[in-house]
Amino acid sequence: MPTLTPFPASSERLLYTPVTQENFAELLTVYNSNPDYMEYAYGQRAVTIKEVEADHEENLGYADSFSYCLREASEGLIVGIAQFILCNPRDGHPWLGLIMLHSEHQKKGYAKEFLDQLIHWYRENGYSSLHLGVLEKNAGVIPFYEKYGFHVYGERVTERLGRVICLSYALTQV
Repeated sequence: MPTLTPFPASSERLLYTPVTQENFAELLTVYNSNPDYMEYAYGQRAVTIKEVEADHEENLGYADSFSYCLREASEGLIVGIAQFILCNPRDGHPWLGLIMLHSEHQKKGYAKEFLDQLIHWYRENGYSSLHLGVLEKNAGVIPFYEKYGFHVYGERVTERLGRVICLSYALTQV
């Protein structure tokens, strides 16, 4: 792959800043505003800052991985987190690992706005597809991704997370 263009610093309503240790306390509020997801992913309805840090470290353990804070452009308030990688070692495809919005900022179009930027960035850098996995217990988000243009193509089962539904998006579509 040639040298990547930098990931955009902003979009219409959002700022994108790389996650640093100084962000963990803010991100803890994002994580814990989603107790159902915390239970699906961590087996408990609330996590500690140590789990936020471990999640960040696990994501950065992959080569060519990214972890960004999503902030409202107007006030700089953190509204979410996104994690993505260029090449998943399991299948060689780029993957979106996580878009998590604070519960107070869901259903405002922020996830779509971020996804628009991510898709554009992957296309700009010559990628042909983007993949993601949805936990079976969190399958209620699948219609959002299908409406965006993702298609279910399979599933896998993990010991820690259970059944994961795999979706892909063809970046070559117009």
